[in-house]
Amino acid sequence: MKKAIAALAVIILSVTIILAACSSPKSEFMSSFRGIAKNKQYTAVFTLKPITIAGFDTLAFLNPDALAKSSLTMKTSRDLTRDLTYNTYGLHVGGTPAMDITAHSFENGNTGKIYVPVADLYQTPNTVTNILDLATDSVFSRVLADNKDLKNRHLDVLQALQNITNRVIDEKTVDEQSSQLRAIEQKTAFTLYKKINNLDKSHYKTQDRNITLTLDKKEMAELSNAWLEEFQTNKDFIALYAEVSGLTETEAKKTWLTTDKKAQETLKELITNADIKLGMTITMHPDAEKGVRKLTMSVNYEDTSKKQKLKLRLHNGTTTLRTDPHTARSNPNHHKKRARQAHHRHHPRTTKD
Repeated sequence: MKKAIAALAVIILSVTIILAACSSPKSEFMSSFRGIAKNKQYTAVFTLKPITIAGFDTLAFLNPDALAKSSLTMKTSRDLTRDLTYNTYGLHVGGTPAMDITAHSFENGNTGKIYVPVADLYQTPNTVTNILDLATDSVFSRVLADNKDLKNRHLDVLQALQNITNRVIDEKTVDEQSSQLRAIEQKTAFTLYKKINNLDKSHYKTQDRNITLTLDKKEMAELSNAWLEEFQTNKDFIALYAEVSGLTETEAKKTWLTTDKKAQETLKELITNADIKLGMTITMHPDAEKGVRKLTMSVNYEDTSKKQKLKLRLHNGTTTLRTDPHTARSNPNHHKKRARQAHHRHHPRTTKD
């Protein structure tokens, strides 16, 4: 079951990555995503919500009603001219009491560096704070109390990871890793875009001005395999994986090859298992100016032998993607200023020097 969920996660991630990067229904579908990239500034809001969850033992301890009422929202504002991105993540956990967690990140596409505001740590719900204190013997709250002077700072994610792993902060290494992340993102997105573009036209249907792309489990597995194989041959990924894992590049290649083979075996089992039904539909409404007016992605998984069902939906509500020259807070310089401030802060830390 865990393997199936892991494989499903890889599949969803694969398709999501190409959608972020990218007249017959097929040509209109692909050109609409290319149209998004032509907007110098745009804001996209997506919500991932479980529609059906049943039969999974690992989730038995969770309240099924609470799960059904939970959701994950992501709002992305991009300034393509300066290659800056500002993300807001919102996790809503249903049930009684309900819980909401909000987090933010800034990405400088020119350098590949990602920053997160320390202020988010000071705004965690009491329930989350209690859980973190319980797991860390109250270290979480003590660190926040002792470092209030950092509240308005931003953390460089890679530098923070080096702090957590007790590695010496080397700005040159951090810059190299940031560049590697950027290169990995571009190469994998292009690989998956090509895969989608090579699908037969019969996969695309038009109804009421909506275009729907349908993928079966074999095609979803092929997309995932392309994604995994790209990582296996991607020098930037291997170098980054080796550095983060504390391995030599030769060791990293061997380790990832083992991981890749296991993942492909799981995907092969997924295809050949007649008891497992898996499919994905992506429906979008084109827009001449904005590229895409509305987008919905649905994933359906069912294992009849284990009586398991999982249905997820990624959608935008009423205004999925929109061009917005005043991306956030009606201020065109808001994200540029905040990202610039984050970029010029050197060696941000979670503890005092």
